[in-house]
Amino acid sequence: MKLSVNPNDKTPIYRQLYEQIASEVLSGTLSPGTPLPPIRTVSKELGVSMITVRSAWEELIHDGYLVTRTGSGCFVAPINETHRQSKVDERLSAAVDALVSDAKALGADKETLLSMIEERF
Repeated sequence: MKLSVNPNDKTPIYRQLYEQIASEVLSGTLSPGTPLPPIRTVSKELGVSMITVRSAWEELIHDGYLVTRTGSGCFVAPINETHRQSKVDERLSAAVDALVSDAKALGADKETLLSMIEERF
């Protein structure tokens, strides 16, 4: 697993980490039972605070993407298909809402936006 952060992004670093891991879990790139690197290791590799990494891991645990095993660390949680699809729909809905909002703010019409989406899909 290759994590990266962009300190110039307006998205908080813990959230950048959260989004990367959640996406890999939902896509199946990280399969259930896969161990995550220790918080200290990620912190050193990315040059960010351990508190930042811990915040991302705790939110991932809270949202059901990760589980902890005492003395062993964090692992990708098993996610049933219904739950996985619900999470995918939730994330896609938020992305579409943001895209539509940006398009409206820029004065784009629906047909132009749909055409651009079709071209890229």
